[in-house]
Amino acid sequence: MNKINLISKKLKQRLVSINILLERYFSKLNLFKTYSKKNNFLANNRVFFGLSAVFILTLSYFLLPTLYNKDIAQVEIKNQIFKKYNIDIKFNEKIRYGLIPKPHFTSKNLSILNDEREIGLVENFKAFIDFGNLFSIDNLEINDLILNKTDFNLNKKDLFFFEKLLKMEPNENQIIFKKSNIFFKDSNGELLFLNKIDNSKFYFDSYNLENVLVSKNEIFNIPYTINLKNNKFQKNFSIKFNSKKIRLNVESNINYENPSKKGELDLLFVNNSESLLYEISKNSFNFSSTDNKKFNGYFDFKPFYLEATINYEGISAKDILKNDSILVELFKSQIFNNDNLNVNIDLNAKNITNIDYLNNLKLKLNLDQGKIAFSKSSIMWKDDLKINLKEGLLNYDQNEIFLIGKLIIDANNIDNFYKSFQIKKIHRKKINKLELDFVYNFNKNKFNFDNVKIDSKTNDNLNQFLDDFNLTEKKFFNKISFKNFINNFFSNYVG
Repeated sequence: MNKINLISKKLKQRLVSINILLERYFSKLNLFKTYSKKNNFLANNRVFFGLSAVFILTLSYFLLPTLYNKDIAQVEIKNQIFKKYNIDIKFNEKIRYGLIPKPHFTSKNLSILNDEREIGLVENFKAFIDFGNLFSIDNLEINDLILNKTDFNLNKKDLFFFEKLLKMEPNENQIIFKKSNIFFKDSNGELLFLNKIDNSKFYFDSYNLENVLVSKNEIFNIPYTINLKNNKFQKNFSIKFNSKKIRLNVESNINYENPSKKGELDLLFVNNSESLLYEISKNSFNFSSTDNKKFNGYFDFKPFYLEATINYEGISAKDILKNDSILVELFKSQIFNNDNLNVNIDLNAKNITNIDYLNNLKLKLNLDQGKIAFSKSSIMWKDDLKINLKEGLLNYDQNEIFLIGKLIIDANNIDNFYKSFQIKKIHRKKINKLELDFVYNFNKNKFNFDNVKIDSKTNDNLNQFLDDFNLTEKKFFNKISFKNFINNFFSNYVG
């Protein structure tokens, strides 16, 4: 009863204040009217006065929430958000009322809780309200939520927070996250990765009867979009992942009532469409192609370890070494530059489609505590040469990427190799093994060579030739320049 009297008293005070404002307003209008009559500007002012009164009364109605008890309003907002969205929040600062673009309450530094533990801090929180009946706080109804600049600190257990959003009861409202971050940490509190949210929206699709999450994100400098849908009637999760930067699309459907955690993913990677079979156990994820020949592997969740074998009939050199290749884009993103990530990947390709004679690529990628190595990789030049990467280490230096390594080339049939490059007969010398160190700049698509040895012996002419070559800006992968390089190399060797 006291609560109703208090609101009634405040309402009367506000109406008295509005009445005084109206008197002042109309007094000024009378002066304007007198002036208008003298200038024949305003012949009839009744409509004008009526519209002014409607405007002021309407504005007064929308300002009624300023009379609400803010503590009671906070409790009501908190309860409604928990009931509608299953989100537990805590106000750390007083709420404020705003009118534009539509009635809403705002607050700063709001906490998001999971089992009474803070998992998110929202810099700017906004809750829109229904303006059908603003006369009493008892009629307060929360609609859409906007959480701007939210920092989530999550571990494996907290991921259920987003799953609960997808399983919330259907309603007509939306939850929007803007310019936010997800800091995903292990059980020891060490950061595993940072996911940036540009714009994320939860809503109910009344046409398809699905809860939907649409989100634009970035992880390891790789932008991507993800679309998650939950059909509660069919007990089905739908997942769509797309990243144009690495040219990867993933689609899958999961029945979460099926006790068997098996399924199939449709992949579109570098314009190649594949289906991936997977099985999820407690601590690992196993996957393979449908024929189990193109690729297979697994990764453990704790600690994170990935092992995979990928087999191609043919692969383009552009997809491996060019500045805009998939592999280079992944290196630039520094997705592998993570001390908590351990990876072993074997990539095998029978043919290199855009470079004649190269075949049987065996690329071994090893990642251990942030160090990326390609040691023990190899490739064949027809059947004549076997090119071994004895040592190969990836290095980041001032936004440039370098592969530093040592090549050992075994000559199985050097005469056929000479014929392929039309080496002059006077320069065709018997060779069994060639060794040299190199640095490859992915950004500039350029090689530097040094410490060359042929059959374990150094050659001054060759070292001088390579020093001169290193000073030029010639591209190594141009067919003409590569052929000239090979001819000049052997001519300098023979002297």
